[in-house]
Amino acid sequence: MCTVTVFRGPDRVLVTMNRDERRSRAGENAPREAGGDGRPAWVGPADGAKGGTWFGANDRGVTACLLNAYSTGDLALLGRDDLPSRGGIIPRLLEQELEQGRAWLRDGLDPAPFPSFTLVVVTPGWSEAHSWRLDRGVTVSSVPDGWSMVTSSLWRSREVVAWRHERFEEWRRDGAAEIAGVPAFNLLEVAGLREWSPLMSRPISITRSLTQAELRAGSRRITMRYWRREGSSPISPGKPTAVTELELAGGSAAP
Repeated sequence: MCTVTVFRGPDRVLVTMNRDERRSRAGENAPREAGGDGRPAWVGPADGAKGGTWFGANDRGVTACLLNAYSTGDLALLGRDDLPSRGGIIPRLLEQELEQGRAWLRDGLDPAPFPSFTLVVVTPGWSEAHSWRLDRGVTVSSVPDGWSMVTSSLWRSREVVAWRHERFEEWRRDGAAEIAGVPAFNLLEVAGLREWSPLMSRPISITRSLTQAELRAGSRRITMRYWRREGSSPISPGKPTAVTELELAGGSAAP
């Protein structure tokens, strides 16, 4: 489960992620800075259960987010404590230099121990989606310029994913409105269809938070905003739970 929107343009990179998770899972920790000591510094929230993360951005201008995916065999792996957590992939990636991390994704990361996932990596110069499926292996695709969206759903997967793509295309055609810098699509909660919506609410699972990273041309920092959702309440875009700014390496400005 989860939904990610990406905007890549000449003056701005914006990545916004809805994290969907079980209601019973441990709470989240707001973004904190990690890395450094000769490695790239990065910032991201942390899972309260296993300590990993689903979203992070580093001081080289790289943003990465990980969505759970579902294919034949995945249900048997969910919740197993003897398997490594997918939450450790993003820290490993972000603590490497830009091209070193890209090479690691293609040649060094062994996804076989993990349940299926999609890892979206966004930089000012290039962006890729790395999709691992137990029944199909790894595929790598480019994330196009402009607006794009990636989503997943355990419940009625094909129908929900198709419905969200239709709503996303409608939102784009209508002008891609934002509310206080948050794409209105990420905040979409349709009455009577809350189980389908990007801002999702189901009996067992729910959108637990939104996390966003923004990099503007000429800026010397990358900004992360985090909204913790209280129960089934709406999210107030203008009132993030936490805002963290990470200085780019060497104080250089983003292109």
